[in-house]
Amino acid sequence: MKSIKNNILWGKIIMRKFNLKKLSKFIPIIGIILFFYIILNIGVEKITSAFLLIPIHLYIIAALIFILILILGSYKWKYLCIKQKIDLSEIYLIKLYLINAFYITIIPVGLGGYIKIFYLKKKSKATIEKCLITTLIDLTTGSVIGFFLALIGSILVIELSPGFFPIILIFFIFNLTAFFVLMKKRGGKRFFKFFIRPLIPKKYKEKIDKSFESLYEDIPRIRDTILPFLIEIAIWTLAALQVYIIAQAFSINVPFYMFLLIHTLSVVAVVILPISIGGLGVREGVFVVLLNSIYGIEPHISIVISLSGYIVKTLIPAIVGLILTIKKESI
Repeated sequence: MKSIKNNILWGKIIMRKFNLKKLSKFIPIIGIILFFYIILNIGVEKITSAFLLIPIHLYIIAALIFILILILGSYKWKYLCIKQKIDLSEIYLIKLYLINAFYITIIPVGLGGYIKIFYLKKKSKATIEKCLITTLIDLTTGSVIGFFLALIGSILVIELSPGFFPIILIFFIFNLTAFFVLMKKRGGKRFFKFFIRPLIPKKYKEKIDKSFESLYEDIPRIRDTILPFLIEIAIWTLAALQVYIIAQAFSINVPFYMFLLIHTLSVVAVVILPISIGGLGVREGVFVVLLNSIYGIEPHISIVISLSGYIVKTLIPAIVGLILTIKKESI
């Protein structure tokens, strides 16, 4: 429990660095208000009835698919660790993947994904610089693929929702540029100074400033990141498949490739508008609007599909991660 408090405290330190401490108290409220507005507007009774239509075996099948995501995600981390000569076991990285899922869920503005830096450092005894660069490569490859798929989706729905395309294009270009800048030492130095250094707790700053060179020690070559990118495509696809399986309870007539793109659009919307914990409200709003405007699917069905998907692909792994975090001896 002390470990959880320390890591959440680190998240608060980051928000304070950006003067987000006060704002962070109100940001989740916006998302919660939006979420309850959607629920009340659609109708609690309709939503409850729709939930009861989903057979338990669909939840089980969808949840089991997460095992594939877990294996792929932890293998990606193992691959990056090997490239940077960080010695960690597959079992440890599987546990850490689940713990990471917990922190991503509870710490807003996408900062939870950085908590694993300290777990990597503690277990491997590698430098914090190596653990930092490994984490950044992991996060940027995931973001690039997510926004790439969302960009394709925004093009396909541009007639119905033209506002998505320019915003997602900007975020895609930013993430792709950040990746290439990060992988090159000169560009990485600038990227680190403006985007990463403000996130670092004060007690680590001086050390990292003095040893910037070690950030690029054993850094993977750009061609070494092809496999992580391919793994991310598989992970995004499997995550959409989890939700698609649950959607079959309502016999929706949506091709999987379109469902994948719509699902990705709803997920990246949470990154663009991080106004709630776990993305509640934003994700459901986008999902409801797109499925209804393109395929005429009733809002109460769309929101139940989205919430059920959130349970199997995010909430359940986060709960397991919480248990592992409390049980220090297991990690």
